[in-house]
Amino acid sequence: MAVVDTGDFRRLIKNRLLVEMLGSIGAAGAADWSVLIMDPVSTRVMSHACQISEILDYGISLVENIEKKREPLLSISGVYFITPTDRSVQRLLDDWKVRPMYKTAHVFFTSKVSPVHLQVIKNCSGLAQRLRSLKEVNVELLTIDKRTFTTDEGNSLQTLFGENSEGSAQYRAEVSTIAARLATVFASLKEFPTIRFRASKPGEDASTGLEARSLVAQRVAVDLNERLSAMQRSGQLPTGSTCDLVIFDRGFDPVAPVIHEWTYEAMAYDLLNLDGEVFRYDVETQAGKTEKKEHLLAETDDMWVALRHKHFAAATIEITRTLDEFRAKNKAAAYKQGGGGDGALDMRNMKNLVSSLPQYREQLSRLSVHVEIASKINQIIDAKDLTDLGKLEQDLVFGDATSKEIITYISTNQKMSAEDKVRLLMSYVITHPEKMDDARQQQWQRLAHLTDMDMNTINNLELLGVPVKKRGNTKSGIGLTFGRKRKRAVRKDRDVDEGDEQWSLSRFAPLMQEVLEDLAANKLNFDEYPYVQPPSNDSGSSYAPSAKGASVRSNKTSVGWAKKAAGAREEALSPKGKRIVAFVVGGVTRSEMRVAHKLSAKLGREVLIGSTSCDTPTTFLKSLQNLGSLEQVALEIDGNGGLSPGSGYGSGGGFGSGNLTTIV
Repeated sequence: MAVVDTGDFRRLIKNRLLVEMLGSIGAAGAADWSVLIMDPVSTRVMSHACQISEILDYGISLVENIEKKREPLLSISGVYFITPTDRSVQRLLDDWKVRPMYKTAHVFFTSKVSPVHLQVIKNCSGLAQRLRSLKEVNVELLTIDKRTFTTDEGNSLQTLFGENSEGSAQYRAEVSTIAARLATVFASLKEFPTIRFRASKPGEDASTGLEARSLVAQRVAVDLNERLSAMQRSGQLPTGSTCDLVIFDRGFDPVAPVIHEWTYEAMAYDLLNLDGEVFRYDVETQAGKTEKKEHLLAETDDMWVALRHKHFAAATIEITRTLDEFRAKNKAAAYKQGGGGDGALDMRNMKNLVSSLPQYREQLSRLSVHVEIASKINQIIDAKDLTDLGKLEQDLVFGDATSKEIITYISTNQKMSAEDKVRLLMSYVITHPEKMDDARQQQWQRLAHLTDMDMNTINNLELLGVPVKKRGNTKSGIGLTFGRKRKRAVRKDRDVDEGDEQWSLSRFAPLMQEVLEDLAANKLNFDEYPYVQPPSNDSGSSYAPSAKGASVRSNKTSVGWAKKAAGAREEALSPKGKRIVAFVVGGVTRSEMRVAHKLSAKLGREVLIGSTSCDTPTTFLKSLQNLGSLEQVALEIDGNGGLSPGSGYGSGGGFGSGNLTTIV
């Protein structure tokens, strides 16, 4: 079976939906029109991959919601694209129980259909008589860009890592849904992966509930392997391993979702409150009125594609250069600018130039959008003093700053938002484990003027495996070791991305990059990333014969950890060019999405990044906040309304003998 060769995963999915599904019923170019009926999940799948005009080209005249009541249309065919759930299958049957709904019926399922559902469809005589197609399309995912997809489960972090996740039906259902949807990725690629996952286990001081959270990546991996093996036995997938898959949980790099990232795309999603891919802004018309505009930041915008992964400073220079080129080539534009000098335009002058040339608006429309984006980002950077904050965050992550610098920064920057304070403190507690106890938490809360809810959000990092609190006197016992000793978790400096050497704030790179580079170089440690099932030597996958014991084929804890292989390293057995897929349970960041694009070019191997959702720092903090119940921080208040001496503060609210400068 031939592996699908594609450098554009979104285009592949579009082809599967349009050509393989709609094209299979002869709708393309046919005289007869059809109606497309979808449920909420399949509607999102379709809308992320295809435009309505493309659907119309395949003979679809009307798109309907299967949840809503519809009138029969006996002159056209009904094309159902639905999920194989009890609800959607029942809606399908309801359409045909009393009378025919359409001239003929073509039914396509997003993923594998159960024998029970197939039987009830067969037993519905009204449907069976007019049924012309019944197929599994195996596309139940959202394409975000050409190398990124999600399984569209925005609540997975809370469901799988929340304090009440242990033993819940929602937990089991979520693991099953993730595995089922992830299986459709490999069905589309026609690949059978060698599956590895991030090994994690409860610490010695762990409490009830940690097993479920610590085994999330393993349980998804095992469930997925069973599904793909069944597809392999049925001839849907190759007989041997053809690609590599690594499954992570969000706790493997909790810094990435909270640190301020300085590339164009990451800053836009972090600072501009985008609505999905939509950027909304105001423009001034020729009549002097303000008009609201929308622009889609997608791969249909060539300039967005060229700029999105550049450092923001480099992107700004590129925007300026493009505008200068337009001015130089267009005499009318140069005249309108009034000479303007030969130097590069600043953001304000660029906006003025765009607004002063209404007759060239169509020519400048896309450029003006990015002028607006860059201008707004610059304004926010200045207003929030993000340059200094970003430097402090990165210094913390790389071990070049301590709590002393945080205290100074917060004390002298009263305009900081609560969210930025929380993100800064998270960068500290993630990279400086076990620094919090009740007294320290009270001190930080008072210094930063944070609410109990803010502090609870920070504490909930414990549920992702971050040892926030000191273990000597804590009673919570909720920390995970995730297979590693507790030690200072600062990063090692790496070579800055090519082209970014001249820019400050370029040090940070998500840990995913290091893991995938190790995988590609056959250096990924078996202890930390064991196989679900080691590939055979003739399958073409990376595998060290000495590590045949490093296999996990069960969800049980007793077999959850890989046996240590000799040297715990892989030998170079895989050919360059094998596809790599990384999947994060609990949300992926824009910086991690960039890794797929960067490594695809660097390694000469197609790299895809998937997750249950695509998060911004704000959405991640909201999810984290909901993981556990509020822990009240009991500040000791004396009779005068101040902190009591035992709290570590002086009577005037300043620092006493237990002040925060003693933290390291």
